[in-house]
Parts: sequence; structure tokens; C-alpha cells
Amino acid sequence: MATSIIELISADHEHVKEHFSELEEIPGAKLGDWFCELRELLVRHEVAEEITLYPALRSEVAGGDKIADARIAEQQAAESKLAELEKMDPQSPSFLAELLQLRPAVLEHAKKEESDVLSRLQAALGPERLEDLGRAYALAMSSAPTHAHPHAPDTPPGNLILGPVAAVADRMRDAIKKAS
Repeated sequence: MATSIIELISADHEHVKEHFSELEEIPGAKLGDWFCELRELLVRHEVAEEITLYPALRSEVAGGDKIADARIAEQQAAESKLAELEKMDPQSPSFLAELLQLRPAVLEHAKKEESDVLSRLQAALGPERLEDLGRAYALAMSSAPTHAHPHAPDTPPGNLILGPVAAVADRMRDAIKKAS
């Protein structure tokens, strides 16, 4: 079982790639459900990275601030697009067009993380530290919001304070939607 932050994030990236590979095969009636799964996966992943990965990159890797800022800006753009998509009708032609624009940006972001961020962390940190970050990442994933909040803070301390509140609200929203 993957336990280092490197392994966990890489596994998430593979899951996202697999999910996006299904996009053109999804029947129109199922596109809304497919999008909800994607949105939740991406949002939880991004929030967990913002809580664990990027603070470690900033504090433990030379030049990490600049790299973290660039990757967080990419995530912010994707989160804004997810929020826009969430307001759209999944049956509209523009919905699929917007999703098709989001896909390359998300996949390119994952590629940059793997080639730059994860490789630098791997080189700078020992296995124990990577395992500690992996445990923190898994915990953050399990308690992260499930909907995009593009105006919420992306860095500590703001994201550590508002993230749990958003997560509770999102889970309540999801439960109400399922019940109705």
C-alpha cells in the first residue's frame, strides 16, 4: 500500500488520468455524475496538497516558494473552472466543451508536479519524512471539502481554518442532494 506522499500523489494523478480517459465514452445522461466524481477527486487532492505538500516544498526545498506559487496558481485556475462547471447544466454542449478545455490543464499540472515538485521532495527528504507527509496527506484528503471554493485561501493559516468548515458544509450539501 502506498504510504509516502510521493506514492499517494502519484496514485491520485493516475486516478485522474484514468477518469479523464473515460470522458468521451460517458453517455450524456451520466456526464453530471462523472463530473461530480472528478470534482470531488480534484478538490480533495488540491486541498490536501495545499495543506501538506506545498508547505513542505516551501520549507524544505531550496527555491520551493517559487515552484509552490506556480503550481498553486494552476490549481486555483482549475478550481475556478470546476466552480463554473458546477453551475452549468451537464446536458448543455458548452459543458462538455469546458470539460475538454479543463482536461489538458489538469494533466499538464500533474505532469509538472511529478517532474518538478515530487522529484525535488524525493531528493531533499528522507523516507521517514516522506512517510510522515504521506500520513498527513491521507488525513487531509479524508477531511477535505468536496466542492470547489475558488475564493478560499490556498495557504496556511487561512486554508487550515476555513477548509474544515467548507468540508462540513460540502458534506451536508452532498447528503441533502442525495436524499432529495
